Amino acid sequence: MKKRGSALGLVILILLQSVLLTGCWDSKEVEKLAVVTIVGIDYARKNGRDMWTVSARTMSPKPKGKGEEQSAGTVDQDILMVGKGLTQQEAILDYSAHTSRTPFYGHISAYLIGEEAAREKMSDIIENVMRFWQTRPKHLIVITKGEALQVLEAGAAVEKTLFTEIKDLAEYKAEATGYSYGTIMSEFTAWLLSPDKDAVATLVSVVPSNLPGSDKQNLMQGLAVFRLDKLVGWLNREETRGYLLIAQKISRGQMSIPVEKDGKLFSYFLGSSTSKIEPLITGDNISYHVTIEAKGEIDDNAGIELGAEDIKGVEAAISNKLQDLAMMAVGKAKKLDSDFLGFSAQLHRHDPTTWESFGPDWRKSFRNAGVEIMVDAKVLRTGKIGKKLDIQQ
Repeated sequence: MKKRGSALGLVILILLQSVLLTGCWDSKEVEKLAVVTIVGIDYARKNGRDMWTVSARTMSPKPKGKGEEQSAGTVDQDILMVGKGLTQQEAILDYSAHTSRTPFYGHISAYLIGEEAAREKMSDIIENVMRFWQTRPKHLIVITKGEALQVLEAGAAVEKTLFTEIKDLAEYKAEATGYSYGTIMSEFTAWLLSPDKDAVATLVSVVPSNLPGSDKQNLMQGLAVFRLDKLVGWLNREETRGYLLIAQKISRGQMSIPVEKDGKLFSYFLGSSTSKIEPLITGDNISYHVTIEAKGEIDDNAGIELGAEDIKGVEAAISNKLQDLAMMAVGKAKKLDSDFLGFSAQLHRHDPTTWESFGPDWRKSFRNAGVEIMVDAKVLRTGKIGKKLDIQQ
């Protein structure tokens, strides 16, 4: 009797396991997917109506026969799809209708937003993207001068695919070289929702190509500046470096900064920097004191002395140059009336009562304030030699 009960229990257990081991009823084979790698969003107002253009670069996995392996050096097909519509979703469905594959958005590297869309519809775009279940917090937010479609049409200059090029530039090269800063979805959204700080985003422009076989290429240089949810202007390369010095912690820099001393130019390779913003309140007056500490090296020079007794003077010249870059960023922030550097945020933390006294016009606490910047730059290495080579005539 016990043996029958044990056998029956075993049968029931096997039946239950067979239910749990069944496949996914709504799964899709990878060969049936169009893997979207980068999306461009453009907006225009035409004949009194909104018109959206959504473009996408997709990778279409190639089906392989039985026992077949993909040969080395081959890649899946990279396809540009373009859709138009009166809403963002209608434009997406428009380009989706032209492919038999199901678009999959889980592997997107970046959303490219055209200039007009960033000026007029940025909050609508971010809300639409954030509501989609396949959106990831680390998707890049990139603004383009002109139309995003132009960037997707230009394609990659060096890499095989545009999404790899944009991703690698934003995550590794842009900040390290001081050309730009890779803004991700979660960070940009937090800035838009912030009560005391404005947003910036990565900037990409289509420029004439200096590579053979191509008439145009994409350049990641500068930053797009927002006030509330509207694009209001741009930072050039020098102003972008000033932003990085004040608002970001540089830890893996390869930033070559030209510095002049005694009428001669040399390059300071900035490797790391930290900063601190301190609000100073005296009665009704508000000012800010910024301290920047930088470390780097000198690998080339135009005949300046780099001996131990000369380094102090060289470091003073470097500090002055970095101070100039930081003040450029401050000047542009005040001109655009956009506190993307975080001065008001520091006042909010340091003295909430004073910050709240400005009400909705909280940017006034930075706009009308004096800013003093002190830079302490150190030269850690000067290459294999110190003093300049004294070549005999």
